[in-house]
Amino acid sequence: MRFERRSLFTFNMPYALGTMELDGQRCVVAATEDHGPVVISVPPYESARVLVDGPGGCMSLVPHSGVAGELFAIMGCFLGYNFHGGALYRITAAGSGAPGKAEKVVDLPFGHRMEVVDRDGVATMVLANLSALKDTPQDWSRPGAVYSLGLEGREAAGLQLVLPDIHKNHGFLKTKFLGRPSVLISGTEGVFSLDVGPGVPWEFRQVLDHEVSEIAVFDLDGDGVDELITIEPFHGNVLAIYRHSPQGWSRVWEGELNYGHCVLANTIQGRPSVLVSNRAGDKDLLLFQFPSGGDLTRPQRTVIDAGVGAANLLVVHGDKELIFTTNQAQGELVRYQVEP
Repeated sequence: MRFERRSLFTFNMPYALGTMELDGQRCVVAATEDHGPVVISVPPYESARVLVDGPGGCMSLVPHSGVAGELFAIMGCFLGYNFHGGALYRITAAGSGAPGKAEKVVDLPFGHRMEVVDRDGVATMVLANLSALKDTPQDWSRPGAVYSLGLEGREAAGLQLVLPDIHKNHGFLKTKFLGRPSVLISGTEGVFSLDVGPGVPWEFRQVLDHEVSEIAVFDLDGDGVDELITIEPFHGNVLAIYRHSPQGWSRVWEGELNYGHCVLANTIQGRPSVLVSNRAGDKDLLLFQFPSGGDLTRPQRTVIDAGVGAANLLVVHGDKELIFTTNQAQGELVRYQVEP
């Protein structure tokens, strides 16, 4: 297997990464956690251009479900946990290469992660912050929380508290989990599953009861039941796989990381795969693939690229199989085309 590398855009401290629909095409968007732009790459993803100039400090990029040309961003969260000016922004993209527009929706100091879900036919934002307030980068004394926000019309209502007292929220994943539409949320207190299906009240179930940084969900062993893949603890050094049974979740494999970041599970070349980044040490972008027959204890480990320190990644399946990353160590938005 080969990974053909192409740099799409160069900027300082690229971090957030996502997709959006524009002009009938699935586009890739990326942003810096420094002062700077949100950029967009349109198929065939040969380069990227500036979508909006700032303000930067971007932690998350999420498309508005079913609304082409509209994207949400958490911005104003700058290096050194200078997140006091964090807020949710709505980015409206113009077609044909024209500049977009960013407008603040609601303040969210120390905002970090979010997803748009369907609540009885109404688009609703679920979002969380790392902390309520930090006096210093090392201060974690005041926990953050999970909130909801209705997105009907241009004027957003106030934030509604959904789950209080989550320290160091980092994992945030919209997925079907054990048969239910859910958002998985992780932090110091563990992993929680928020039910978001139609007619379902806000209801949380605790999945794991120890500190987890990031989460992925995928059927790695082909038995029809998803595994839970985690980075532990916060920005941690362990990549773990959990298998579900009637007794709960049990860890069946773990591997070593160095400042682990951005775990994602998907198929690569038709095989169940886990992608993850080390942001310290060798700063390599890693691929773990699993043999047929359900054995999760002997994954094949491949270094896709070394020295890149990817902050986030995503996979796009189409005519070509593509991996996109925001590589902080090199200051680039990068596309890797997967070849047999």
